[in-house]
Amino acid sequence: MKQVMGLICYALLFFALFGCTASTETDPRKGGLFSYNPKAYEQRLEERRGELAETEADTAKTQEETERHKADKQARQAEHESVRQQLSALYADSGKLQRKLDQAKAANAKQEKELARLKTKVAGLRSQTIQVNNFPKSDAAKQKKIEALQKRMNELLAEAEALSGL
Repeated sequence: MKQVMGLICYALLFFALFGCTASTETDPRKGGLFSYNPKAYEQRLEERRGELAETEADTAKTQEETERHKADKQARQAEHESVRQQLSALYADSGKLQRKLDQAKAANAKQEKELARLKTKVAGLRSQTIQVNNFPKSDAAKQKKIEALQKRMNELLAEAEALSGL
């Protein structure tokens, strides 16, 4: 009986050790006592390296997009500042012309009428400059309006010079 019990103990011990070593799990954290498999380890290592490379590529792509957005923002801000400065200069120039016309003296009724017409046009130009400044459209649309107003301002300056030359 002792021999049968010893045999049963050896059989149980054999099956227990066999169970520990016969694990099919390739992850040593989950496998049995003797489940280290170098090929499976290398495969897991390569998978993790691949995941790391993908994550680093995604991070680099995100950083590139961030830099591109920053550059776009700076370009828009520079354009906006340029438009704002052009509007300020146009408004200041129209103010100078308005003061010049206010100081002008007409020699006759025809010149008086022309002077009044120029003053009205300059006042309209100043009003339009303010409207463009408050224009809710893009800077490109404002730029087109500013160019048209600048052209009109140059025409009014030429007319004022012609009137003062008479």
